[in-house]
Amino acid sequence: MRDFRDAKTMAQTLRETLSTKSLTISHSESLEMVSRMFGLADWNTLSAILQATQRDAAVPAAARPLDLKAISYPAIPLRDMVPFPTMSFPIFVGREKSMRALDQAFKSHRRVVLAVQRNGAVDEPGLEDVYEIGVLAKLIQQMRVIDRAASSQPMSFPFDAKVFLQADRRILIRRFRGEMGTYEAEIAEIDEGPIPDVPERILGPMLRFEKYLDGHQIQLAQTIWPPLRQTSDPGRLADIIASHLKLPISEKHGLLATLDSLARLEKVDALMVNNP
Repeated sequence: MRDFRDAKTMAQTLRETLSTKSLTISHSESLEMVSRMFGLADWNTLSAILQATQRDAAVPAAARPLDLKAISYPAIPLRDMVPFPTMSFPIFVGREKSMRALDQAFKSHRRVVLAVQRNGAVDEPGLEDVYEIGVLAKLIQQMRVIDRAASSQPMSFPFDAKVFLQADRRILIRRFRGEMGTYEAEIAEIDEGPIPDVPERILGPMLRFEKYLDGHQIQLAQTIWPPLRQTSDPGRLADIIASHLKLPISEKHGLLATLDSLARLEKVDALMVNNP
């Protein structure tokens, strides 16, 4: 019986079967359809899962650690934003489980998983409520805004703390749970491959992004390094652009889940062309 590891074969079978009924779909369309058959958002997400699975299988048994569990980190579900690697930003935290996750992270390795919710209205998210592709981030500073237990005043804002983070890298979320009074995620690493040396593919999107910033009166953060004009990594440029585009959460996460750096850059460039 086939499973998700046979996704490409299943996509080819689907195309061949439909062609016998005079229905033609592209290879990419067939991959997207197979991904949705497994309950995943798109091929990018399924591809990331396949990468993690293949990497685990490639490690010789004698070389594997005794503990085969995925790495666990404290986690924070995000309702209304999508973080991109290498970006620094603040978040406001109010859920008790998120606060406990922060406390755990600050006491240990200062790393936390940022998981994007599919529906921001869900107050107690589980694995099915967050996207499979998330970000591992470093905690920089925490500022407690209000102590609910000590305050006798009505709440004027729905958060307890302001936290500054720096997003590190994309990760695959294998498990996400909050049963023990705090949010925790088990993750697998994602290999995005080598950085392509394609300066001719970078200049156009970079110039369009500068015009986009001017047109929308957006000030680029001083913390971006290297500076925009010195960026030679198409994936890095795509992430910088994506973090500033005004898009619905689902579309923005689609950019985060696009692991191919050139494909990601093409997508953000097309968005700027169609929505200057």
